[in-house]
Formats: sequence, C-alpha cells, structure tokens
Amino acid sequence: MFEIECFSASRAREWNDFVAHSKNGTFLFDRNYMDYHAERFADHSLVFSDSSGIFAILPAHMKERTLISHGGLTYGGLITDGRATAEKVSALFTELNAYLTTIGVEHVVYKAIPWIYHRQPSEEDLYALYYICRARLMARDVSATIMLNTPLPWRRDHRYGARKAACEGLTVERSDDYEGFWKILTDNLTAKYGALPVHSLEEIRLLCGRFPQQIRLYTVVRDGQMLAGTVLYLCGQVAHAQYISANGEGKHLHAIDLLFDHILHQELEGFNYFDFGKSTENLGKTLNATLASQKEGYGARAVCYDWYEWDIPVSGKSHS
Repeated sequence: MFEIECFSASRAREWNDFVAHSKNGTFLFDRNYMDYHAERFADHSLVFSDSSGIFAILPAHMKERTLISHGGLTYGGLITDGRATAEKVSALFTELNAYLTTIGVEHVVYKAIPWIYHRQPSEEDLYALYYICRARLMARDVSATIMLNTPLPWRRDHRYGARKAACEGLTVERSDDYEGFWKILTDNLTAKYGALPVHSLEEIRLLCGRFPQQIRLYTVVRDGQMLAGTVLYLCGQVAHAQYISANGEGKHLHAIDLLFDHILHQELEGFNYFDFGKSTENLGKTLNATLASQKEGYGARAVCYDWYEWDIPVSGKSHS
C-alpha cells in the first residue's frame, strides 16, 4: 500500500511543504530546524507515499539497531494530513514494522506529538501503537499548559508579584538581545544543575534567523538592564516557552510574574494554548514539584509528553 523511503536532502522542499500543510506538524519538523544539529544524529527520517503522493512522514534517527523518532526533538511522531484515518495509519505501521525488519532494526522508540499541537485530531498513531505494535509506555513527562480561551485564575502570589514588579518600574519588551539573555540563562542553569542550555548562543541565533516569525525573545528590563526573559516558540495554535530565566535582582523583583502577565494578556491573540514546558526529569520518573507548582500558579494544568517503545517482530508482521 505504501512506498517507504528514507528522507534525502533533495526532498527537503517537498518535506517542508508537507509539514506546513499537515494536521499535526510544527516548524520543529521543518528541515531548516531539524538539520541545524544534523551532525549529532544518524538521520533515518522516513517518507510514506501512496498513489496520491506523500501520505505521512516520520522524523527519526538511527542508533545502533534502534529507530528513534527523533532524538533531537522534544516530540517527533508521525506527521499526517487530512487523508489519514485509523485504518490507513494502522496499515502504515504494519508496513513500517515489515520495512524495519528488512533493514535489521530490532527496537523502536516513539515520541508522540502532544495533542495540543494538533490542528486537527491526529491520534491515529496512538491507536496503531496499541493495536498493531503492542507498544509499551516508556516515559511520560508532564508539562503545564494554559487554555487561553478559558484560563484558570492566577494564584495570589503571582498576581501580587506582577503588580509589585510594575510598581518597581520594570517593563516588558520584545528583544533581539540573545547574548544578554543567554548569560542570565547559562548562569542559572550552571549554578542550579551544572548544565548548559540545549542550544548554544550561536545555534539559537541561527534558528532565529531561519524562523523569525516563530521564535521570539521577550525580556524584562529596568533602567536599561535586563533582569529576566523567555524564548517563545510559536507553533501553530500553541505558544511554547522554550526557555525562562531571571537573574538575582529579577527574582527579587518578581520579574517573571510581570513577564507572563504581559505575554499572556497582550501578545497571544489567535493562540489557543500556552505551554510552559515539562517539569519532570529522568524520563518522567522525577517530578520537580516546585517548578510544576510555579507554572500551575499561572493557571496552567498538566499535559503529558509520552514516549512509547516496541520490539520489531522477527517476521515483520504485527502482534495482533
């Protein structure tokens, strides 16, 4: 039913066009985003075609005998358009397993796209994972999301913090000063976790240049000094906070409260969801309760980011 091919650079425009018109793709699947760190992964993205052209795509990479969808992305499941149905996607996964058998793959790790990023219902893959692949839940990270059309009230301390920050003369502005924000972000991550941001300063500048409409930096300043900021990824109907950070003075003056008071009430017209990102570590086994509570204080509630895994049958046929 389907022709399955590995992605090649010659098909980048075709791939990107499909993402743009899909029912569950975001700009993270555009090859201009995915390939900024191509040297870190052995790409094995797949294109599924039928007689009408591309039916679906799967961003993925190979690690030994495991296919992973995709290690460089927070989520990365099957991307489809309006032609996808439960029956067709089930058939696709049957054929995918047969294909993987022929190339010696023994295991699959699959990171599903959270439902808030779907422009149309797109969970045909989740049914196929159960019905065809007998997949197991491997990890579950929990994020915190605000439904912008019907938001829950803010906790009192966040409301107080936003008012106090405004009284102290702090203001919020759109900014291109990634260098200044990256210093605040890096200092915080190094001090708290001994870690660095996922993106280097050079990488985030590169990506901003490629996606100026989808990546934005908002900062909080007082007397020309940056105190805090957030990098937003604008993904269709979802605004996602990729990074959030404040320096010592910004924390003392409640800069983050003012930042999100401004963004949530003045910058997100036309968006349905605001996603603060995950508050879990160790593949979801550890909940950072303090971080989760802080996000929930803005009226956010849980959305899960799920990973699945399954073994490839020796015959290449389904377990059903």
